[in-house]
Amino acid sequence: MTHTNKSAFTLVELLVTVAILGVLAALSAFGYQAARDRARAAIEVGAARNLIAGYLIHSTDHNGRVMPGYRADPYAQNLDGKPLQFPLNARYPWRLAPYLGSIEGVMLYNGNESALDTPNADYLVSVQSNMGLNAVLVGGHFGTGSPLPPSDRLIERLGKFHLTHLAEANSPEKLIVFASARSEQSGRGAGYFEVRPPNLLSPVWSSDAFSSELPPSAHGFVDFRWRGKAAVANLGGNVELLDESQLRDMRRWSIQAAAENAPDFHIRQR
Repeated sequence: MTHTNKSAFTLVELLVTVAILGVLAALSAFGYQAARDRARAAIEVGAARNLIAGYLIHSTDHNGRVMPGYRADPYAQNLDGKPLQFPLNARYPWRLAPYLGSIEGVMLYNGNESALDTPNADYLVSVQSNMGLNAVLVGGHFGTGSPLPPSDRLIERLGKFHLTHLAEANSPEKLIVFASARSEQSGRGAGYFEVRPPNLLSPVWSSDAFSSELPPSAHGFVDFRWRGKAAVANLGGNVELLDESQLRDMRRWSIQAAAENAPDFHIRQR
């Protein structure tokens, strides 16, 4: 009789092979997700450049005065030319829209464009733009729900805490105008029309590190969605990706903090 030897995988070899394939698949998925995140972050950086360009054109057209952060404007209108009422005309998106080539791809992108295809588009555009405005300290938040509404009496007590003219910024390339934003009321991919600084009269941000599990208000509606960084458009027209420690520096939010060179600045009575 003739005997032949036949080789075969042992159970251990099969398990090792399956484990290796699993690791390779996980690495491939991680690499794909990382590349996808980089591409989406690049889209936001490009949109932020267009957004701040439109913002600066608005200021130029108004002799250097910046757009109020939140104030009802009777001249705000939608894409069809229909006048918009409060509060839609108080938030920045519709007031800035005439200075942008397009809303889609500049205010709404990365899946948020669908807001334009809904019957409630006027409202959604006004409230869930991907990037929020530093409304309290740049331009001033004049709404009834403002944490610090500008008034002559308040400014007399606290000093000129909000920027109203381009010339008031000593380092415009470091002063935040827009930042990546999120809101618990917004749908997937949506943002928020406003971001708030770490401190005003008292701390605004939580002392806890950013987590998507925390409510958006815990970090002033800023969203560190790009692997721990947020896209930021500054008054100088430049755009950066900054992490939480960088954005906890009040000198990036406040002309008063920058003038006093105080990273932990709080607005206080003079």
